Amino acid sequence: MKLKCVMTAATAIALMVPGMARAEVEQLDLGAMASSEMAYPMAETLLGISAEEPQSCKDLVLDDTQKGQMKEAYFNFRKQRNTLGAEVRNAQLDVIHTVTDPASTKDQATAAVGTLKTAMGALGDANSAFHLTVFYDILKPEQRETAWKCMMDMKKMMMQEKLKRMCERMPKEPTPPTTPPARH
Repeated sequence: MKLKCVMTAATAIALMVPGMARAEVEQLDLGAMASSEMAYPMAETLLGISAEEPQSCKDLVLDDTQKGQMKEAYFNFRKQRNTLGAEVRNAQLDVIHTVTDPASTKDQATAAVGTLKTAMGALGDANSAFHLTVFYDILKPEQRETAWKCMMDMKKMMMQEKLKRMCERMPKEPTPPTTPPARH
């Protein structure tokens, strides 16, 4: 049953992720898996906000100045991510509203999709800027490799936790089909 759960989860993720935009993946709680966004949970771990910490993250020791810079960058990014994420969700709603409106035109739908692309691009740019700020403005060059390992270990840990939650939600035993009683 465990193998079936892993296969089902892997298939579901493989089917969902390739054709979806980053904001759509975030809405499914898989966005944190994108390596360009792994600086975010790494920052939470290094600032003591996250409870779990891989050994590689424990090996990444920040001095007091770096901790202060990380804290500022982290909270600035969180605020920006909240705002931009709301813009993406609103643009998604506009697309849905436009496409499902029988009176809408293809030009209106194209414009709504363009707005969504712009919002998703802004969110992606903010994620990338935070990632680059952490690696090039806060970390010392000799810390980058350890930080990258920390991020990859966190990515693995987060994926394992996600798969565990998916498996826990699956039925333990197959439910036999119910058939109506035979009429005589």
